[in-house]
Order: sequence, then structure tokens, then C-alpha cells
Amino acid sequence: MAEVTASMAAPLEKALKAGAPQLGVERILSIERFTSGLSSQSYGVDAETAEGPIRWVMRVEPEHGVIPPYDIAREYRLLRAVHEAGLPAPEVVHLEEDPSVVGGRFILMSFVEGVIFRSMDPRLQEDPELLATMQQQFVQMLARIHATPQKVLPSYSTGEEAARGEVAICRRRLLETELLPSPILRHALDVLDTHAPPAQRICLLHGDYRLPNLMWKDAVISGVLDWELARVGDPLSDLAFTQTIGRGPCSIEGELATRYTELTGIEVDERLMPYYRLLEMVKGTVIGLAGAYDLAHGGTDLRLLSVARIAASGQAIMGGLEKQLEEYLEA
Repeated sequence: MAEVTASMAAPLEKALKAGAPQLGVERILSIERFTSGLSSQSYGVDAETAEGPIRWVMRVEPEHGVIPPYDIAREYRLLRAVHEAGLPAPEVVHLEEDPSVVGGRFILMSFVEGVIFRSMDPRLQEDPELLATMQQQFVQMLARIHATPQKVLPSYSTGEEAARGEVAICRRRLLETELLPSPILRHALDVLDTHAPPAQRICLLHGDYRLPNLMWKDAVISGVLDWELARVGDPLSDLAFTQTIGRGPCSIEGELATRYTELTGIEVDERLMPYYRLLEMVKGTVIGLAGAYDLAHGGTDLRLLSVARIAASGQAIMGGLEKQLEEYLEA
């Protein structure tokens, strides 16, 4: 174990023995820090238990980051609810409310076996049959998420004003992290606020639905990860994310959008899609600016570089925003 993770082993072992005796922890064998993800820090935890060796994932709530406010207890309740509803989310086994154990509150969850595919993964480019199979799996899983009964979810807002609420959050984050004036972003937020549509249908949204957040085994989705942006709202928001910030070979548009409608009965209203695409573009850009802000103010988490690059390539991003904005105004 690296020094920083080795120092976590003893307090983690002590906390789990005292606070989660049902896990039967005898010894923490190793802790491995994962480099993926942009919010909570994740670790692989190998432990010896009364029933044998086991591997968990530990997600630690950060003090600062690009997607505040953080609430690991909320994520714990949501993960438990969607797992119990039959979705392939990791099974949470413990919530630790004491931040002194490992430097932040954390949740412990099952380790999901499988592989991750990136948007430009050569395996998908070289195997059209594999890509076609995964595209169908991708849209089917999102349809399952959107069909999750709201009654199983933790308490959320009604979702009817979800779009306007997202705009308000973006506006606040922009004010907090804007290094230089961003008139196009401010104008886009004004337009989004003025024209925010009521949700046509309200359902569970994943909020970050893209290939790198899915685990695969034999071309079948074995796990859906990174639920911290989950909320309730219009399903078109998740579809728009796959077409913009989360764009890749499985973007839900064209034939895949038709398939989504067949699976869910939800019409993909092309009159509203420009609005939701613009909203997702703005949200992604604001997150990029937050990463740049953290780095400019002494942030040392190297994961911030990936989101700061969005802000660094400002001309391309702003050009995309203008295109989405014009598309919406002309629709």
C-alpha cells in the first residue's frame, strides 16, 4: 500500500470492527486508491473477514470538489434503494458518519466485477457486432432506470421544476468559481431560466449516464456506477446528456432514441431536446470551470486536470454552447 492509504488501514479496521460487526472484519489487507471519478474519492479495500477474503469499494466524501454540495449519506440511501429495486448498482454495506476515520464520511459497497469501455475504445471500433450489442444494452439499462418506481426512492423534490432548479444550481456555482467573466454562459443561463419547461414525465435520472460509468461482463452490463448526480426530473435530461457531455458510440439518438421510446413509451420530443442539450452543455462547462478554479486556488487533486481541460479549451466549448443556444432559440 502507498503511505497515505496504508495509514488509513488501522483506523478503518478499528471503525468497521466497532461500527459494522455484521461484516465480520478481521483485518484490512490493502487499500488501493482509484484515479477515476471527479467527485468522491474511491478506494479498493481488500479485507479478511470471518467468511474469508472480500473486496469492497470505499467512497469518501470530499471536503471540496467540482460537484458540491456532497452528501454521502444521500448517496448511501439512493444506492440502497436502487439496488433493492433490482438495478445493478453496487450493494452498500456500511455508512460511516465519523469523518475522522479516513478524512471524510464514507460508504462501503460491493466491488462490481467487469470491465469498463471508454468512448473511443478501439475494441468497439474494431468489432461492429460488439458495439451494436452494447448499444442495445445501453439504452435498455437507461429505460430500466427511468422505470424505477419513485416510491422506492429516498425523499426528493417533486421534479416538476427540475430544469429551473438545475439552472439555479449552475448559476450559483458559476458565481462561486468564475475566474473570468463568461457572458455566453450567463446569457445561456438566462435563456434556460426563462424557457424552462415543466417536466413532461418525472422519473429517476442517473445524471451521469455514459460508458465509463458502466461495468460490463460478456457484453452485458454488470454494474451501473457513480450515482451521486442522480435526481428526479424529465427523462429527456438523461438522453440529452448522452448526446452532449456524455457523447460516445452509445449516444441515445436516431435509432437508439426510437428504441428507447419502444421500451418506455416516452416520446423523445425533438422540440424540447435543444433545451435539454443546452442545459447539459452548460452544466458540464460550469463543472469544468469549477475544476479550473480549484486548481487556480491551490487544488492538488490531479483528477481536476481532466475537468479543467474543458475550461482550457474555452473557445471550442463556448462555440458549442452558442450552437446549442441558437438551435434552441430557433426551435
